[in-house]
Amino acid sequence: MKYNFDEIIDRKKTNSLKWEFMNILTDKANEDTLPMWVADMDFACPPEIVEAIKTRADRRIFGYSSHMTPEYFDAVCGWLKRRFGWKVDDKDIFASSGVVHALDTLVRAMTNAGDGVIIQRPVYYPFTSVIEGNGRAVVNNRLINNDGYYTIDFEDLEEKARDSNNKMMIFCSPHNPVGRVWTKEELKRLGEICLRNDVLLVSDEIHFDLLRKGKKHTVISTLFEETDRIIVCTATSKTFNTAGLNSSNIVIRNKEQQKRWKKTAGMVLLNPFAIAATEAAYTKCDEWVSEVNDYIDENMLYIDSFLKGKMKKAKSVMSEGTYLTWIDLSGYGFSAEELKRKMIEEANVLFDMGDMFGKEGEGFIRINVACPRSIVVECMDRLYNTLEV
Repeated sequence: MKYNFDEIIDRKKTNSLKWEFMNILTDKANEDTLPMWVADMDFACPPEIVEAIKTRADRRIFGYSSHMTPEYFDAVCGWLKRRFGWKVDDKDIFASSGVVHALDTLVRAMTNAGDGVIIQRPVYYPFTSVIEGNGRAVVNNRLINNDGYYTIDFEDLEEKARDSNNKMMIFCSPHNPVGRVWTKEELKRLGEICLRNDVLLVSDEIHFDLLRKGKKHTVISTLFEETDRIIVCTATSKTFNTAGLNSSNIVIRNKEQQKRWKKTAGMVLLNPFAIAATEAAYTKCDEWVSEVNDYIDENMLYIDSFLKGKMKKAKSVMSEGTYLTWIDLSGYGFSAEELKRKMIEEANVLFDMGDMFGKEGEGFIRINVACPRSIVVECMDRLYNTLEV
């Protein structure tokens, strides 16, 4: 490999949420706790991004900054066209400080208090918070767990979409935490249900570059070019480990929805380093993305092999996308609270526990494997020594 993903980079004293602020989740964490929770990487950013930020820093002034330049839009549109065959008009791209913030804005802009918003649990927990925090109702179209392979309950989705009180669906593609990369057939059926029932479909595709070998992501809008009733959320943050730069690109094609977004979001200014990083990421870092996916593949395979060989009560849900793996530990017979206690107090590993993603996740843990192999090995050894020894 051209890039060294085995390098251990000390992230302490860098204001790292993942490594220095574990007390957000638990007061049981200590300096030896292994953080496998929040979804950012322990890999260095691509050197092309680092160099772009250094070059921007050399300009020495960091005033209010706007992304609205031909260079920025060419970079974003070029990536979407090159990687996904998706031709996007730069007039339809709206910046936000992050996808979660964008979802919060969209819920406020496109729905009214009391409206229902459909999600598919177990799912990324901020979906719930942006709905409930804005006085809307969570409507759960729970995924079907077919012995570790998750599918969509389309009959239930149709029923919920027909309810005139349900105005929006927030869809996760690829899915966090179960790792599904949805097929074209699944996407087409889901999109048709939403469109037929006048449910606004908001697709969070933040993990769309992170795929297992042989898998291909389809941006849902490319299957519905004739409609402008789908909003897609994208960002560089997961792909290139730039979450701390706080930026995302939201594609809104409907002109009335664009007006609502502008009224609700107000003036959006981006960090000047985020602008430089986005332009570099989307014009210079294709090779880095290929290599980081290959490395994550190997981490995933290591975990799958470890569980099958040494922890037969555990079930690995093999990820098709993202850098997150979803592991079923319910076979060990612990309650959600007991499992949480054992993980932090005995294994001394901080995971995102499954029940954070909804009741459907009880008994599961989500592991972030975007880290050097040695950290993955240590994580699995601690898990084994806690549950099997």
